[in-house]
Amino acid sequence: MAIVRWVFLAVMAVLFILLAVSNWTLVDFVLPDGTPAALPLPLLLGIAFLAGVIPTWIWHVLLRPLAESRRVRPARVEQAQVAAPVTSPASGA
Repeated sequence: MAIVRWVFLAVMAVLFILLAVSNWTLVDFVLPDGTPAALPLPLLLGIAFLAGVIPTWIWHVLLRPLAESRRVRPARVEQAQVAAPVTSPASGA
């Protein structure tokens, strides 16, 4: 299964590189302090992606110990001893 994951990641990386090369144009925008800037579109998209992924990943890493401590572990179920069925003596006819 690991080889499939690596092949998928390699294909995605090649597709991203092809997309980045074909869209390598400068994008003008204004920073919040009013400074104009021009960055290549793939770099700007990468920064925007990381700005969304990194805080979410940090939140996930910080909450993982909490989730593991709250996980309910199933109690060990003891096998109940089954009593032998009680039979009544046959009634005589």
